[in-house]
Amino acid sequence: MKAFTLIEVLVVVAIIALLISINLIAIDHYQNRANDTAIGANLSQVRKTAAMIYIDENSYESICAVDNTLNDSHPALKMIEDDINRLTGVDPTCYSERAAYCAQTSLLSADGGYFCVDSTGFAGKIDGNYCKDKSKNCSP
Repeated sequence: MKAFTLIEVLVVVAIIALLISINLIAIDHYQNRANDTAIGANLSQVRKTAAMIYIDENSYESICAVDNTLNDSHPALKMIEDDINRLTGVDPTCYSERAAYCAQTSLLSADGGYFCVDSTGFAGKIDGNYCKDKSKNCSP
């Protein structure tokens, strides 16, 4: 009766472990890309909510809280902020004044960057941390 040697079994186990680890790395990469897409979709909703707030108040000032995050006293902004926090672990950065606003958050994928939206209508990935108190837009 022939049987497998211990070395043959260990080689097969090592190959299976290697294949599993490669798949886990690939899955993590695709999970981060999917989360980046969800972050972008959530943050893009800020533009629609901001437009409604501007129509009601003739100002963007109430979009952001004093701690430079989304104003979570507004139900739609709270939902957006909670979803982004669940994905990234931090609240998006937000700056606003009467006539302008910007909001951004870090992306999770390996190439990094930020997703940013602003009152000019821009919504997309940017390479730097451009949404700041003075500029209130996503441009460098």
